[in-house]
Amino acid sequence: MSSMKYDRQLNAPSMIQKIEALEVKLNAAKDKEERLALEDDVTGKILWLFWCGICGEVDELLPKVVDYIRREGNKRGLASMSCIVTSAICRDPGDDQVHLQRVMFDAETGTSQHHLWLAAQTAKQAKGSGTTRHTSTIDT
Repeated sequence: MSSMKYDRQLNAPSMIQKIEALEVKLNAAKDKEERLALEDDVTGKILWLFWCGICGEVDELLPKVVDYIRREGNKRGLASMSCIVTSAICRDPGDDQVHLQRVMFDAETGTSQHHLWLAAQTAKQAKGSGTTRHTSTIDT
């Protein structure tokens, strides 16, 4: 995740409204696959919202913390921060983490699993209705 960018101009209230609208759809959905797609969209948007908030705070506060440590001459504090950050980086993410990274990336790029699911359902219906011809054969 460390190489992921974030949206510095993210409109949090707007994102929260989108999440709430998706939750309404999720609560009304009956189809299991549709529910899973909506769950991915909700989860991704929540993760993206938090990621942007955390990155914004770090961008704002980290220079102040480093400046304070330099000013006070406490190099051990800087080394401690380095150890904490290094140990927090997951070098081999598991399947769950990879999935969460994917849904968060989808939220960042505006990709909706629910919209993809709806498109697939529409394609299935179009394929199944009217496009197949029934022909009968006559024995002579």
